Amino acid sequence: MLTKFETKSNRVKGLSFHSKRPWILASLHSGVIQLWDYRMGTLIDRFDEHDGPVRGVHFHQSQPLFVSGGLLRLNWL
Repeated sequence: MLTKFETKSNRVKGLSFHSKRPWILASLHSGVIQLWDYRMGTLIDRFDEHDGPVRGVHFHQSQPLFVSGGLLRLNWL
């Protein structure tokens, strides 16, 4: 199956496919994580938890969880 997603958004930094469901996680440079159903081509949920770019995302293998990572910014006095 070949599916093309087009949207006006920030750059995609990471992708993760769910092992059992037709879901894909996309981490964006804007700090947003999007959960898509790639069969239906619909956005399921959106997470705005990061302050900076999200560098990667990954579904947990057996739990209904995912992990994300971004750039750690340190402020020096």
